[in-house]
Amino acid sequence: MNALQYRSFGGPEVLEWCETADPAPGPGEVIVKLEAAGMNYADIYRRQGLFSQRGLAPWVPGWEGAGTIVDLGQDGAAAGFGIGDKVGWCDNPNSNAELVAVAIDKLIPLPSSISTQQAASALLQGLTAHSLVHDSHPLKAGDWSVVHAAGGGVGLLLIQIIKQLRGRVIALASSPEKRQAACDAGAEVAIGYEDWIERVHTVTGGGADVVFDSVGTTILDSLKATRVGGRSVFFGFAGG
Repeated sequence: MNALQYRSFGGPEVLEWCETADPAPGPGEVIVKLEAAGMNYADIYRRQGLFSQRGLAPWVPGWEGAGTIVDLGQDGAAAGFGIGDKVGWCDNPNSNAELVAVAIDKLIPLPSSISTQQAASALLQGLTAHSLVHDSHPLKAGDWSVVHAAGGGVGLLLIQIIKQLRGRVIALASSPEKRQAACDAGAEVAIGYEDWIERVHTVTGGGADVVFDSVGTTILDSLKATRVGGRSVFFGFAGG
């Protein structure tokens, strides 16, 4: 099979498409033929050497994907899976390859209404957004939330989940197109990064109940935009 690999940390130029041995399923694993791979900031951070790696170089990037089971290993059938089943997964290493050994406890069966492309693009981002409003800050109806990078994958899913929980959203995004996408997802207000702290205080009447910040360089500003007794949640550093 072929797989994406890198032997040193750096930019996209360190990535190579290489021929390598097919994986064999270990205990509690099946082999999946990849049809779609997810790409997330965590993949970039690992390639840059900012996140820890498993094992020694060469590394195969990718922790999220979807495809078709082609080998059930020792335990796949007992777990209720069959050859040809469509599945998705996240938080499973070495996923940027034509064949992937996936832990059974990471597999998510896909209904016919969800394509492998949809699953690979939404699982990790969707679980992140879900965790933010249920674990990091249990959202209450009426809460004002500020969502950084609101036009991105996590941002757009986060807005929709907040609206399902009857919260209110101020979306922060860098371009008119991204701000329109945030409004289409349900945000009450979408603004750029010019004078945004003052605008948050004006809209909310004293600061946001929660600020979800995935940018990193905006940490101090996010604290200023949060009301007394509110919460700022930092879950990424896309801006450094």
